[in-house]
Amino acid sequence: MELMTPEGGTIFWTAITFLILMFILAKFAWKPILQTLDEREKRIKESLDEAEKARIESEKTLEKQAEIIEAAKKDAQEINAKTRKAAEDAKEEIVANAQKEAEAIISKAKKDIELSRDKAMQDIRDLAVELSMAATQKLIGKSLDKNEHQSLIQDSLKKLGEMN
Repeated sequence: MELMTPEGGTIFWTAITFLILMFILAKFAWKPILQTLDEREKRIKESLDEAEKARIESEKTLEKQAEIIEAAKKDAQEINAKTRKAAEDAKEEIVANAQKEAEAIISKAKKDIELSRDKAMQDIRDLAVELSMAATQKLIGKSLDKNEHQSLIQDSLKKLGEMN
């Protein structure tokens, strides 16, 4: 039990040793240790500040990228709409031109048919006049002039019209 109860001299020398050790540590070790801790704390704060700045900068960059992407989408939609409009306009123009050409072809064909019909009718009339003149000449035995032939033809056509 003697170990459990220290003597007064041991306590005195232990206290003196402790105080000397504290003085030496305070004089030589605490300043560098505290300075190192302060520098470390400063570096950690700077790193955290830089990390925060980097985070803010990356958020700004992401926002800018999102704006650029949105603008690109809008541009693409506008280009797509313009392309569709141009294609639709071209289609309408082609259809309109085709209709105009078809109408022109149909009109020309109708005119050609009408002219051909009129020419055929005139040819038939001329042939009828010639035949009637030849038949009249054989029946009567004399030649009639053109006016006499015309009146005979008109009379014959009237009689045919009355029969129908």
